[in-house]
Amino acid sequence: MATVDAADARPRKPSFDVFQPIWRLLTSVRFAVFFIATLALFGLVGVLIPQVPEAMRGNSAATQLWLDHERGTFGPLTDPMYRLGLFEVFEAKWFLFALGFLVVNVSTCTFNRWSPTFRNVFHPPRRVPDTFFEHAHNRTELAPVDAGRAVATLRRLHFKVSRDVEGGTTYLFADRYPWAQLATFVSHLALILFIAGGLVTHLTGFSTDIFAGQGQTAPVYAVSNPNQLQVRIDEAIGKFGSAGNALDFRTHLTIFRNGREVASGFTTVNNPLSYGGYRFHQVAYQPWGAELRMRDLATGNTVFDETFPMQDTTAAPVVTITDAAGKTLLSDTIAPVDFLQGASGSLVNVPGTGRAIWLGIVAKGKAAWQLVAFDPKGGGQGTQARVDEGATGEISGMRVRFDKVSLLPAAVGVGVPGSASPVLAELTTAPDGTHALTLVATDRPAISLAAGKPTAVGGYEYTFGGVRPFAGIQVKKDHGAEFIWVATAMLLIGLALTFYVPRRRLWLRLTGERTQVAALAEKSGGFEKDMRTLATRLGVPVPPELEEER
Repeated sequence: MATVDAADARPRKPSFDVFQPIWRLLTSVRFAVFFIATLALFGLVGVLIPQVPEAMRGNSAATQLWLDHERGTFGPLTDPMYRLGLFEVFEAKWFLFALGFLVVNVSTCTFNRWSPTFRNVFHPPRRVPDTFFEHAHNRTELAPVDAGRAVATLRRLHFKVSRDVEGGTTYLFADRYPWAQLATFVSHLALILFIAGGLVTHLTGFSTDIFAGQGQTAPVYAVSNPNQLQVRIDEAIGKFGSAGNALDFRTHLTIFRNGREVASGFTTVNNPLSYGGYRFHQVAYQPWGAELRMRDLATGNTVFDETFPMQDTTAAPVVTITDAAGKTLLSDTIAPVDFLQGASGSLVNVPGTGRAIWLGIVAKGKAAWQLVAFDPKGGGQGTQARVDEGATGEISGMRVRFDKVSLLPAAVGVGVPGSASPVLAELTTAPDGTHALTLVATDRPAISLAAGKPTAVGGYEYTFGGVRPFAGIQVKKDHGAEFIWVATAMLLIGLALTFYVPRRRLWLRLTGERTQVAALAEKSGGFEKDMRTLATRLGVPVPPELEEER
């Protein structure tokens, strides 16, 4: 009698592999689809919910001001939403972690499917049971044909054919474009590269903006950075149509590294200048800038030499003054240098009269202006006038017509030597096209500078170098861009192979009575069309169920 060892009779404890459920989860296609859908949902949240502007990220004070503004929309939910990262979805650590996990998930699924797919592509089953020809979803029956003719016809249709003979029955296996089934791996790898490229861009990418005037050189990095580059704006070009619409923006740049010129050329919005992995994009254009130099007369040293943008505007009246006979004495834009309560203007010398008249404007309603004219040395009546836009008034024997209001390019808060308060710079253009720069400060008289003419005032020599356009240049170095381009090409190739080069596997059973054809249910379809073509090439009738509907 056989005996059983007591140790063997004890029930065995079930073994538990901690990695098995993780593997099942990572290889689950349903989980991958659910995870991608979840990420897409969070991406939609990042699009619909306002995000902290890039320029404010990392600046707690600026971010807090932005959040205070958003409280008007989200109320008490603002702070919890910020802590959850909903205002910085694409920068949140959990979102970046989720992208990394998706790469692992897709990679694992792809690896898990590689072996059966490889076997199915390179070692497909050549024979199927006879019952397959009776029950396959894609099947048909043709008139009997010669096996040799069937093989030759299939090969002309780009099928690779193998033949087996068993008794009086011939079995054919025809396989066309088997390698196209590998397109799924190309598409999966493209998805992985897309995500990897985004992560590389986020973690290692560099981007900064430079706003400089024509002739200026600006650094890309902080001065002490060993990767330092300098960008010189050689020429900033902006072309506009008759209606003021932008036609062309382009800037000629020269790039320097360690004081040596390394690249030069034009950049536009869509065609950046490239050097050493950096791309220099045109992102802005400002037609008005002023070049100003100041020299200390006592020492001869240059104490100020800058080109600053005129990004603000100042409202100024355009007036025409004539005498009693109708002769034009003055026709100009009056740059305001006196800012009184509710009015802004300037004291103007009227040529040929020896008189100085204060001309300014005041707001009249929400969208209207009124000219204020005052003769400080006049006596009695007729020394003051208020004139609506487009109308004419009289003052001290002269007629003043208020033509319109012009918005002068201006720069607020320019810090120049010799003035304790910030300076307002205003740019005017005479009828002959010449420009003049007016400097206004509260602690000293206004200074008017003609282009190219040095003017000495208060121990300094001022020189207005002229109008200089400004260019906004975005400098980017994106290590992930190569991933994105490769991924895009791979995705297009994968989709093209999937939709335009579909795999087709046919099994044929040839007897003296009939020709049976069966195929797997390919997702791309097209079985009926292929069978109509095959029947036509073989010279046999097309089965009624495969006839095209007319």
